[in-house]
Amino acid sequence: MLDLEKKNFWIVGLIVMVISFCMLLVGVKIVLGNELIVRNIVAFLVFSVVTGIIALLLVYFRLNLSLIFFIAGLTIGFFEMYRAFLSDMSGWGDLIGIMSLFMWSITGLGIGILIQFGRYLYTKFKK
Repeated sequence: MLDLEKKNFWIVGLIVMVISFCMLLVGVKIVLGNELIVRNIVAFLVFSVVTGIIALLLVYFRLNLSLIFFIAGLTIGFFEMYRAFLSDMSGWGDLIGIMSLFMWSITGLGIGILIQFGRYLYTKFKK
């Protein structure tokens, strides 16, 4: 399992935040080829801060399984976002890519919390 120290929880949140912001920026600016406006950058920052805070809280409360599934959901979401950006969907690739990123992120977090809760119940009633 992950051996993350509780005192370094902010580092994980910061790393997740920076990586997600950079991947969004690269995806929209370079892969999609759109011009960046202030509203886009603010939206990227908000999403990145939210993902960083979620990762930070998962480490702080030692929910390692949830963190693993959340990071996996983010990874799959970014992969699907890039895939949608690269495939020609007659103008819908950008919207579908961002929506798939959001859906995979939420799905990863939800599955992680359910599995973490199942593990908690298993260890509680095992005795």
